[in-house]
Amino acid sequence: MAALAYILAIAGLGAVPFTLQGPGVDPQDFEVTVFASGLNYPKGMLELPDGSLLVATSDPRAGSQGFYDSTGTILRLVDSDRDGAADGPGERLFTGLVGSLSGLKLAGPLVLVVSTGSRISILRRGDALDSPLAMAGRITFDLPGGWLHPPSDIAVRESPGAPGSHEVYFQLGSQANFAESTTLVAFGGNVGLTGTLAGDSIHRFILTDLGTSVAASSITRIATGLRNAAGIAFHPRSGDLWFQDNGIDGLADPNEPHSADELNVIPEEEVGGADVEDFGFPETYVRYRTGARVGSAGVEPLFAFQPLPDPATGSESEGPAEFAFSPPLFPSYLQDGVFVGFHGKFNLGGTQNEENALVFARISKGEYFHLIAPRQAGVGHLDGLLSAGDSLYVSDLSSSGSLSTGAGKGVIYKIRARSLPLPLFIRGDSNTDGAVNVSDAVFTLGHLFLRAPAPPCLDSADANDDGELDVSDPVATVLALFAGGVTLPPPAGEPGPDPTADSLGCAQ
Repeated sequence: MAALAYILAIAGLGAVPFTLQGPGVDPQDFEVTVFASGLNYPKGMLELPDGSLLVATSDPRAGSQGFYDSTGTILRLVDSDRDGAADGPGERLFTGLVGSLSGLKLAGPLVLVVSTGSRISILRRGDALDSPLAMAGRITFDLPGGWLHPPSDIAVRESPGAPGSHEVYFQLGSQANFAESTTLVAFGGNVGLTGTLAGDSIHRFILTDLGTSVAASSITRIATGLRNAAGIAFHPRSGDLWFQDNGIDGLADPNEPHSADELNVIPEEEVGGADVEDFGFPETYVRYRTGARVGSAGVEPLFAFQPLPDPATGSESEGPAEFAFSPPLFPSYLQDGVFVGFHGKFNLGGTQNEENALVFARISKGEYFHLIAPRQAGVGHLDGLLSAGDSLYVSDLSSSGSLSTGAGKGVIYKIRARSLPLPLFIRGDSNTDGAVNVSDAVFTLGHLFLRAPAPPCLDSADANDDGELDVSDPVATVLALFAGGVTLPPPAGEPGPDPTADSLGCAQ
């Protein structure tokens, strides 16, 4: 169907500059707000148990305005009245990191953040959500000069059968645009892990929390034949390892790619197996625009992104950054999918960036479309994505597009599902925002789980493996448990058992 424009002006917050569109997309299904603005190059985001966000930002050094000449800061942004906008500029929980921050993930009480200045920093959370973070350790990479694709993202999951330990996956991309990397990269730090790494790869190490310190061990190569897998994540239900791969830049015209960007997957049962999965770079790839597969080695991509609707003349999306799986409470037509942010032209934004789309790819059908089209005034690089319950957070690294003069121009948008068929346990306007909608479900679940003890039968609902049953776990998982027979007390203020008591039981 025709593109559906959805430009929402929020009084006091400024206008949302982009348009939501796509087959079957109804803009009235969403509330879009400016969650935070005036930020310095926001990229990695994660959600804490109370629904607040940690955001990785990069503050330019004195005399600079640039992303790559910066000091990294971790902000906490809180939306206490749940109006879709953060209450203020955010609390600084840690600063002084090596700059140009990118990937940000939780590993139990630890926060891991990647600096494209070639390190992974390991920070420890305090007793309260607003407690300052403390440095616990670091892993550093000694990249040779001119290395094109340094580490920039991580994926984390709990180590099976090893409480307190997590598997950490990261990419080391290619040394050059269109050639196999031939130099090994030395790595070290202060967590007991040293050695050398091959480029064009995804690697894994084991991170163990010892309480007062951390230790890293067991470096393993997971995949090879990847130019730059700069976005990486585990599917929340299947456990499969997903990652994108940036295509080869144009050999004659750098603005016309030689190969298509990709989304790839390793099935959960094959992750870290005896064989290192090979995805073909540089010998095998999909040609941009033509779709022809060159070479025969390596695993084929799940998606190879071409211009739409006509690969020869259509709307482009180039340079995938982070991606996020469908929020569990989004409408059905945006389920079973992946949202992918494309950086586009490196230092340009607005109408000059014809490549910076936000793409939705439906997994089961192998189809994709531009949810946010490129060339929209006020949009630079929608590089950061976070799926959270009923919302998709989208961070624009620099709304002007410039990475050299874009300080203070970073923005985070919140795309929230307005409504869905309400579960029976939602009894009215729980969060007192004047409407009965999906936010009441999230509010009620958060209220109960943060205040009521969790019975043993709900252990499986700890979908993010942080050792706690709380609102940060996918709401869909919890709803499925309720449908299976969990007894839920009424919300606070209504007749019935006190929800603060130990009354959340399980049917026999």
